[in-house]
Amino acid sequence: MATAPATAASLRSFDDRGKAVQLTAEEIRQRNALALTALEAIEKIGDDAEQRETLDYLMRVGDEDR
Repeated sequence: MATAPATAASLRSFDDRGKAVQLTAEEIRQRNALALTALEAIEKIGDDAEQRETLDYLMRVGDEDR
């Protein structure tokens, strides 16, 4: 049985034609910084009560399919 290779952090991106291109260390740092900024922004959406209500709803509808 064949196994998939272990995954590692991708140091590549793709150009407009779909060709893989190597990222520089600075491009990787910039990509990581943008990802962290996006995650921090998501955390600030809504107040605590709204976030709790949303989580409760998602858990409830997720359990309905079981």
